[in-house]
Amino acid sequence: MTTTLTREEIFRLPKTDLHRHLDGAVQPELVIKLAKQLGVKLPTYDLAEFTKLYQITEPKGMPIDQLFQRFAWAIAVMRTPQGLCQAAYEQVLDLARENILYAEIRFAPGYHGVYPAPWYKPTAYEEPLFPIMSLENAVINVLSGLASGIAETGIEVNLTLCIPRESLFAHGPKSVADIAKLAVEFQDWGIVAIDLACDELSHSPYHYAQAFRSTIGSRIRRNPHAGEMGVDAYRLDCIQACITQLHADGLGHALPIWQSDYLMAWARTKNIRIERTPLSPVDGCSLADGHLDVLLDYKVPVVITSDDPVLMRASLTDNWLAALNYHNFGAKEFWQLTANAVNHGFFRSAAQKKRVQQLFVKQGLDRSLLMK
Repeated sequence: MTTTLTREEIFRLPKTDLHRHLDGAVQPELVIKLAKQLGVKLPTYDLAEFTKLYQITEPKGMPIDQLFQRFAWAIAVMRTPQGLCQAAYEQVLDLARENILYAEIRFAPGYHGVYPAPWYKPTAYEEPLFPIMSLENAVINVLSGLASGIAETGIEVNLTLCIPRESLFAHGPKSVADIAKLAVEFQDWGIVAIDLACDELSHSPYHYAQAFRSTIGSRIRRNPHAGEMGVDAYRLDCIQACITQLHADGLGHALPIWQSDYLMAWARTKNIRIERTPLSPVDGCSLADGHLDVLLDYKVPVVITSDDPVLMRASLTDNWLAALNYHNFGAKEFWQLTANAVNHGFFRSAAQKKRVQQLFVKQGLDRSLLMK
């Protein structure tokens, strides 16, 4: 065991967040403010009452449809250019307040216009109905908001585009191919990866292999959710499919990967980062399930992330504290996990990678832990 860290120390230390959903990180105050400005119907505009409804307080095991429904209010206020841009801008300010020096924010462009989630009914939230935003405009507005926040704070932020699994069945194969194509088109403007998100239990990754393979040869990385839902045998199959068929550069969650020396060796030798959210409310995603210590011992590039910090009521600092305390980790492990993230960030360029490394070295990261 090394020197222990308090919550206050973790909050002040330099951090990364490589798996953070924009629609799971919008503060309830901003949802209410934008709802009033844009004409979004909420069940209440009282902050205390809305927050109770908005954030996840139930124990693990919530049905997946109920879990996703919590995102609908945030998505509703981001289905206009103004709301989407403002939410992205405010997100960067939130990152900077927690001393998160580098982040990769992810969102599903289709949710904000042409390919809405099956559980999002515009008539239930929008009054009057908003004009449908194109995929390109959705991305441009997020990038614009991020750029304003970056200019104000000096931190570095990149963007990942999500392919919701259910989109294939709700809107057809084109809805999946369009996101992969969009990512490649914007690879010079801040898009660094594509993700496969949402209901893993009902939608195997094999259906999406073609779209992910279409990005090979570009600078777009492949960063699907895998091994988050279902029994371990199914989750391990999803992890293997994402590595071998989707050519993953990173995996969101990958909880049971510790059970397979073969998959851990693949992640280690191919530098496939594993993104963990210790305080995830999803059933089967606890600290005890993930064996973070095993991954570190095996030298798998595992990192700590926040996922949906506002909806889950758990900041990145909270997730760090939970992981360190559970495993009796201290400063040594904090810096190693932080170095894992800096070394395996999906940077736009060598110049951006160098800037991020310099930010972290300036705040205490040992340069010897960094990969060239």
